[in-house]
Amino acid sequence: MTTAVHTGYASPVSLLRDWEHDGKGPLREFLVLGGTTDLPFLEAVAVPRARALGARVAILGDAGNAPHEAVDVRPAGRGYLHGVASCHGAFHPQLALLLGDDACRVAIGSGDPAPSVRGSDDAPWTVVATDDGASHPLLADLADWLEALPDAVAMTPWWADHLRHLAELLTVLHCEAPPTDTEGPEVELAHNLRTPLIDRLPRHPVDELRLYAPFVDPSEELLRLLRERMSPGEITLGVQRGRSRHDSAGVRRAFEGHPAARVRELAETGTRHGRLVEWRVGDTWHALTGSPDLTRAALARAVGDATGGTAEGPARNCELAVIAHDTAPLPPDEGPVRPARELTGSTATPRDATEKPPALVLLGVRAHGLLLEAVLGRRPAGAEVTVEISTDGGAPGSWHPIGPIPADRDTGTFPWTAAPGAAVRASCRLADGTYVESAATFLYDPEGCAPRGAADTVARLSRAYAVDELFRDAAAARRFEQDVARLRALVVTDEAGPGGAAHATVADCCRALGTALTELAFGPLASDLPRLPQAPAARRRQSSGYLAADEEDETPGAEPEEGPSALPDSAREQARAWIAGLARRPAAEATRADPPTGDDTAARARPWSVPTTLLITALHLRLLAAGAWDEHDYGWRPVTADLLHALDAADDDVPDEQRQRLDAVTAVCVSLLGLHGDLEGPDADPLAAAAWSLARTAVARAEPEHAADLCLPPGRRGAPVATEADVEALAKRARDVPDPVAEAHRALEAAHVGATYENGVWELAGEFSNPQAACAKAVTLLAALRPGPVLARAHARGTGVPCFMAWSRPLLIRQRGRQWTAFRITAPATPLATFQSAAPRPTAQGDEARRGLGPLLDEAGLDPVSVFLHLQRSPGAR
Repeated sequence: MTTAVHTGYASPVSLLRDWEHDGKGPLREFLVLGGTTDLPFLEAVAVPRARALGARVAILGDAGNAPHEAVDVRPAGRGYLHGVASCHGAFHPQLALLLGDDACRVAIGSGDPAPSVRGSDDAPWTVVATDDGASHPLLADLADWLEALPDAVAMTPWWADHLRHLAELLTVLHCEAPPTDTEGPEVELAHNLRTPLIDRLPRHPVDELRLYAPFVDPSEELLRLLRERMSPGEITLGVQRGRSRHDSAGVRRAFEGHPAARVRELAETGTRHGRLVEWRVGDTWHALTGSPDLTRAALARAVGDATGGTAEGPARNCELAVIAHDTAPLPPDEGPVRPARELTGSTATPRDATEKPPALVLLGVRAHGLLLEAVLGRRPAGAEVTVEISTDGGAPGSWHPIGPIPADRDTGTFPWTAAPGAAVRASCRLADGTYVESAATFLYDPEGCAPRGAADTVARLSRAYAVDELFRDAAAARRFEQDVARLRALVVTDEAGPGGAAHATVADCCRALGTALTELAFGPLASDLPRLPQAPAARRRQSSGYLAADEEDETPGAEPEEGPSALPDSAREQARAWIAGLARRPAAEATRADPPTGDDTAARARPWSVPTTLLITALHLRLLAAGAWDEHDYGWRPVTADLLHALDAADDDVPDEQRQRLDAVTAVCVSLLGLHGDLEGPDADPLAAAAWSLARTAVARAEPEHAADLCLPPGRRGAPVATEADVEALAKRARDVPDPVAEAHRALEAAHVGATYENGVWELAGEFSNPQAACAKAVTLLAALRPGPVLARAHARGTGVPCFMAWSRPLLIRQRGRQWTAFRITAPATPLATFQSAAPRPTAQGDEARRGLGPLLDEAGLDPVSVFLHLQRSPGAR
């Protein structure tokens, strides 16, 4: 069910109250955007209620318009995500977003989340409500806007990640749902990220135009532009003589000569916060409502590329609005009306026209490993900025500096000196001696701000699914896709922000996915699990039209069927499209997870977890065996390649038993791609060769018995399947290198690297200006040839000081001179990419790092004494 209410009153409090009253279940995400975000007010009336419903709370406001003092703010940073955005103007969208498992509420309107507008029912809001996973066209536009917003205005990387995470949730849970009937008027989203809002208004004559906003441009330009664009037969501008800001002379000039230009004087009982551009054509009314005032910065200019907040030129706000069609007229026909030429007096001030954004903006601070990372949004040119932290909640006299941010940088890292939620600000002294400081922000702790109750829990599918149901029931398949996308990062502790999380065990997955799907994902690993209570699933016992005839006689203790029966023709096309779309999701995340070359600090997307990736791959393999594709239709091969990329990205520090399953399933997929093309050599098939290069190491580790359940008999003639013998032969081929040293020499020579192999260590020939990069290149090349640890060493030009590396994913141990250091390099990153420009943050140093070399040498079958003696004999080593 979907409803759109255009003239309803809404506030964060009312939306939360209605969610709870209507029994919408757990609330997962609660987002509030506003120009003036009064944090103490929201902490009193909204944050506790949203957290009690289970939500992660995120509040984003304008960097130059914080009405609160830091000392009055309590759980920001440690109980909810707070941040500010900066653009060349005001960050002014008014938005509240509530996301649950299958319900969504979006409110876009004119009132800031502050006490001054609480209960102000004159501000028109548009509320879109969807239930049961339904969609609405406005949600897709909102997802696009959330995705694009970080590229248009300055904000911290973690806020950008969070907004894009919400955009993805909207897309997965609602935007991709089939269209449903909508109650209420037709509404569409409007914003000015790329084009001015005025361009969304009609460029043709209208019969009547009504305008109101608490701020009217002191010049006549905006009103004149509206008049010229829409050529209204009648114009009515609403004003509050003592409360709205307007300039009577500007209004008179804008409407000069119009025979039906009027001013309606509205009651002075309180400031009206509604913003309205409303027009009538014939008997039909249309309206633009939302955040924009009647100013050039709001309606007549686009945000443009203001990232970093350094754009020049006139102010351009960031605004969000809704255009509604076939509505009832909104402003009341109350108050005296007089010709515009008779308006006198002015409540606008020179500051309204000349106000500039703050010179110094601190966007946010977060805990990043053992350091604090501070991000500036705007700074005076050429001035060094000092970051200060408060030891007493921002109280006067409690601030002390923690370090500078140089004049040529917008980010800085500092030792962690305070608890989460501590107030932080930036300050600097200008060339003329003026002292400036930013508004305070609050140290962000992702764990404390995670959804309430997420720690030590595992999210679950909304209900149990049967495999045959997913293949034949389009509605169930779409619901499952939404469910599994929500669980894509299936971990014991679910965090959206930076930080680690424990891998889910097979037992955890059984609680999350249900027994049947866990057995499909993990095969033999799940065979000894106790049978846990499952959610009711009446459909699981329904027989599909293509199941074997004797399946109806199966008993609780019967063995499962050997393989899937052939899909009926009516189900094949839907099944192909569904699995192809589902496979693209983890593959796309795997691609996004690869950081820019050499940038270890770059934010990366979290790949799909091993359980969810294995589950999707197993579903694909069962569909192949069931004959979803015709015998000569090879459209399944790109889908298989997508899943291989996802499996490769998931291959990172997983429990040993899950790695065995992962390797075996990877080998099955590579074996299938090798059915229709050579894996290597001059006639190699490009798709198969790429898969072989990507997954050869995993295939070499594979043991066929760990994927025996996926070596299925064909359910239709020509269905592509792999046998255990195929997987065993492929694994043997990956392990068998006729002369591994000779092959390694050829690979190094092809990369223009000379080397000798001594005592298990590759000694690179010559001397290097950057021996670390040379060593990283060598171990990356050599590790791609065959599984197992690789050891290499290079010498520095001039000094001869060596750099030694031992690499076996995810552990890399480096000795440079006398210093030993250990690093974790997770897939899909490589030593070559990681060390090209700088080293990542170490996980161990000194003797602790050196002790980690022993297990690598044991795995490689090398004598530790021989290796250490070899390293000591070389000049410059210990």
